[in-house]
Amino acid sequence: MEYTFESAMNRLDEISKLLSENSESLDKSLELYAEGVKLIKFCNDKLNNAVITVKNIEESNDM
Repeated sequence: MEYTFESAMNRLDEISKLLSENSESLDKSLELYAEGVKLIKFCNDKLNNAVITVKNIEESNDM
């Protein structure tokens, strides 16, 4: 599935709630945890790219 930053954050929120309820099996919890780790990396990459983009814009405009 293709995520946007916002949809990834929403899914992370869902995963966090599911894991905090302790209602999932160990196998399902591990699956959700792995999905969460991937989503965190995706979001961090998006944020890092946004920072680079902002810096490039500022530099090109001599701010």
